[in-house]
Amino acid sequence: MLVELFLADCKLCETMIEMMKTHFPDIDMVVHRASECVDGSCCLRAKDVGVRAVPTLAVDGRVVQVGVPTEVEIDRLKGILKGDVRQVN
Repeated sequence: MLVELFLADCKLCETMIEMMKTHFPDIDMVVHRASECVDGSCCLRAKDVGVRAVPTLAVDGRVVQVGVPTEVEIDRLKGILKGDVRQVN
């Protein structure tokens, strides 16, 4: 499972990454920060995945969360990150 987090340098993005670390400490994820992308590869990947805003969480190339999740959305993400594809929509 490829878990990717697309971020900018803003308060909401920092909240999102802290939330991911708190609720999903065992999940390996690729973090794409706009400020750290020097060769444009992060922007190309974001375009391929369909990122339209940050923070955005994608699993296996599919956007599963845009913005900082609510508690209900965190529960949905737990299902997704455990491999329950029924939760993706």
